[in-house]
Amino acid sequence: MNTMVTLIARTAPLERELPMESRPATEADIPALGKLYFNAYDPGEASESLKAAAADIDASLAGKYGTFLPAASQVVPGRDGNIDAAILVVERAVWDDTPETPFIIELITDPEHRRQGLAEQLVLTCMDILFNAGHPEVALRVDSTNSAALALYLSLDFRRWSADD
Repeated sequence: MNTMVTLIARTAPLERELPMESRPATEADIPALGKLYFNAYDPGEASESLKAAAADIDASLAGKYGTFLPAASQVVPGRDGNIDAAILVVERAVWDDTPETPFIIELITDPEHRRQGLAEQLVLTCMDILFNAGHPEVALRVDSTNSAALALYLSLDFRRWSADD
C-alpha cells in the first residue's frame, strides 16, 4: 500500500510571464475534465469508467472534497474541446489530517502533454491567484512513490507537513 504525503508551500506572486494559457475551470468543463482524469491514470486507478470519472469531477466541483475555488482551479484548453492539463483546488480539504489552507485536490496532465511544463505552470498560476486572494499557503497530498510529482513539488518549495507542525 502506498503512503500519501501531505505537502505545503507559501503562495507567491508570479515573477515572470508564463507561456501557457489557462482559464478557470467551469461546470461546462466537466465532460472534458472527466476524460482528462480518466485518461491520465492507468485503467481502474482513478475511475473504473469515463462516466465514473466525469461523475467524480462533477462531485469535486460540487464540493465533495471541500468548497471548490474556481478562480484557483485552472484548465489548459487543448484542441477540439479537450483539456491538456488541469488543477483543481478547494478552500479547505474535507479530511481531518490536512492543514487549514487551500488544498490542491487534483493536478492532471494528459499523457500526450506531459514533460512540457504544464503542471508546473498550473501550480505557479494557482499559487499566484491564491496569493492575490490573501491565502498565504497551499497544500496537497501526493503518493510517496510518485517521484516525478514529488520532484515537481519540491522544486516549487513545497515541504512535508504533519498535523504536529
